[in-house]
Parts: sequence; structure tokens; C-alpha cells
Amino acid sequence: MVRVSQGGTRKWCPSCKTIRVCTAVSPSTFGLSSEQRWYREDYKDIRWFRRCLVCQTCSHEWITAELPESFLDELVELRNVLKDLKLNAEAYIKESDKASARLKKLSASLSVLRALKSYKEE
Repeated sequence: MVRVSQGGTRKWCPSCKTIRVCTAVSPSTFGLSSEQRWYREDYKDIRWFRRCLVCQTCSHEWITAELPESFLDELVELRNVLKDLKLNAEAYIKESDKASARLKKLSASLSVLRALKSYKEE
């Protein structure tokens, strides 16, 4: 656990669940690479600045990522689309189950008709 006694910025502490004075520390303090600028190999346009923080009140340590707000807007938009897809998928599954039940009844009726036709031909 890293204890920092001076300096800091008011940030949201995920442990205290409120805004506290937190101090930025080097990622190497957490046993990580000291590199702060990151990007995804598979999506080179996704870039962020990694910052390690320590809460001055509870000593909770965590890593944050600073990224453009436009990226957050895109994330929210994608989540909304995914929510709509899930809702529509559930409705599709319900309708598909109903259609399947109707097809089973139709198949049973056709089997009876075939049996009757065979009986009449004898």
C-alpha cells in the first residue's frame, strides 16, 4: 500500500464513494510499466493516458485512463444500441417460439390429413 502525505487533486475515490484528495503516482509504484501513453494494437485510434492514483483518505490505489470525451459519447451510443438489440432479440425469441409451436400444430394436422388420405385410398 502506497502512502502519500502531500499534494494531490480532488478525484472520485471508488473505495470511499465520494470525492477525495488523491495523489498521482508512477505506475511502477504498482509494479507496472512506467509507460503512461497507451493504445490498442487492434484499434490504433483508441488511445489513452494511464494514471495511477492513491486516495489520501483511505489509501485505496487504482488506475484511471484519461481519454477524449468524444470516445465516452461513442461508448454511451454503442451501449444504447446494444440495449435496443437485446430488447429486440428477446422479442424475436418470443415470436420465434410462438411460430415454432404453431408449426408443430400444423405438422400434426398435416400428419392426420395424410393418414386420412391413405385410409381413403385403400
